[in-house]
Amino acid sequence: MANEIGLEELKRIELNVLCQIREICNEQNIKYFLDGGTLLGAIRHGGFIPWDDDIDICMPRPDYNRFIEYCKNHYTPFGLASHQTDFRFTELYAKAYDRDTICEEIYVNRSRAEYGVYVDIFPLDGLGNSQKQALKLLHKSRFKRSLLKAANWRSYFKSKTRKWYVEPVRFLFFILSRLTNPAKLVHKIEKIYKDIPYEGSEKVGVVCGLYDDKEIMDYSIFKNIIEVEFENEQFAILERYDEFLTNLYGDYMKLPPPEKRVTHHTFKAYKRFN
Repeated sequence: MANEIGLEELKRIELNVLCQIREICNEQNIKYFLDGGTLLGAIRHGGFIPWDDDIDICMPRPDYNRFIEYCKNHYTPFGLASHQTDFRFTELYAKAYDRDTICEEIYVNRSRAEYGVYVDIFPLDGLGNSQKQALKLLHKSRFKRSLLKAANWRSYFKSKTRKWYVEPVRFLFFILSRLTNPAKLVHKIEKIYKDIPYEGSEKVGVVCGLYDDKEIMDYSIFKNIIEVEFENEQFAILERYDEFLTNLYGDYMKLPPPEKRVTHHTFKAYKRFN
């Protein structure tokens, strides 16, 4: 059927997809920047975090919507998986993926949406004009977001990064998720935020991010963009990246202990045969 892709080739393919995204964003004046562990890798390592194997980028919601619409209406060298382009893809973010590869998830992608080796693209939403309002909005969707995450699991599995006492809660969400419609959950969650304008909000954040309340930050942090080297290429990052990374990771230049130097992904990737 296909040939399995090794770690170094996986990174090369992801980097190529990122370069293709950059080209479209530059041509269409769409704002993007490296996000999460990818930004951390760029600053601390000049590229991928050595034990990590993914690329994350972020776009303000208006730019994210424009990017999705562009991809829907134009040919792109990569494929796009989002709930706007594939009813089987029930996540709050999108994946730009290499068309010549196949990605087989072990635990997630319950509805079996088709995509290959990918770059995750996260929308950055307006969350109001105060920390209190932002927290209220984020907490309003917390239960639904946890339910959606579990609804996309193929089966229950133990987390590699969560504490042991969280597992009963994860299992409960898994049981409840079998009774839900993930596609409807996506729309219910997005409805909570869609009427909050990004421009004009003093607080913004990635609602579907990993870091919950830490994702809430001042709009001004995301205003100015510079470029930095990532794997010998130049990509957009936040000018105030230090504040962003400190908010998420604390002392981000300090390496984690060896037992925590693991990838979070659980998939196998293959090359398609022509």
